[in-house]
Amino acid sequence: MRHEQRNGARAAIVAEGLSKSYRLGELHSLRQTVGHLLRRGGTSDDPPFAALHDLDFTVHRGEAFGIVGTNGSGKSTLLQILAGTLLPTGGTMLVQGRVLPLLAVGTGFHPELTGRENVTLFASSLGVPRKAVAGRIDAVGAFAEIESHMDTPVKRFSSGMISRLSFAIAMQFPADIYVFDEVLAVVDGEFQARCLAEISRLHDSGRTVIFVSHDLEQVSEICERLMWLERGCLKQIGSTPEVLDAYARVHPVIE
Repeated sequence: MRHEQRNGARAAIVAEGLSKSYRLGELHSLRQTVGHLLRRGGTSDDPPFAALHDLDFTVHRGEAFGIVGTNGSGKSTLLQILAGTLLPTGGTMLVQGRVLPLLAVGTGFHPELTGRENVTLFASSLGVPRKAVAGRIDAVGAFAEIESHMDTPVKRFSSGMISRLSFAIAMQFPADIYVFDEVLAVVDGEFQARCLAEISRLHDSGRTVIFVSHDLEQVSEICERLMWLERGCLKQIGSTPEVLDAYARVHPVIE
């Protein structure tokens, strides 16, 4: 697999022929699945559903890289493969460095555990030493502005509080590649502005940032380059203004 460079920067992520397919009906109940297999002799005539199809792209170290696409375009599937929670069915993805994924709001949090316990669990899953985690928990609560709720079970948090906690974890624990997937959609304007400033700071410090949002103004503010996914296929990749202009012609924003 090649390791492409841009202006001397080595690749952080290289995908070649990356594909992910599902068998339609795989999420039936156990009774339906067993009956289906018995009737068909263990095979399925249903064609697979291609969530991602033959993607080739490179993200360079220190780059702020955005992904746009409508619902069902394959963004979430791609990010799950990047985070290591989903395996591709074809092709490869090479990731260089530690990934800190902030995907759907609350992903990775256990609702019965407190905010403090979830910080420990999340950071430990990233390989952060327990002593380092303990030393940063108060800073996480302070950044999220939920210090008085850190010993409350997360199931009692609002979606905004969970989003704040997720983002605060990203700001307090080191990684090479930060993945932000719609994490700012449910927070208020003041905190959102702080988060965007922190993402820009991460980028300025040389970290690789993957940013996904339906808010195209945020995408334009954060990202240098952009990839447009359409029904699991790579529609276009290039500079942010160029791709956003083409995307807006196909998917105009309705005021």
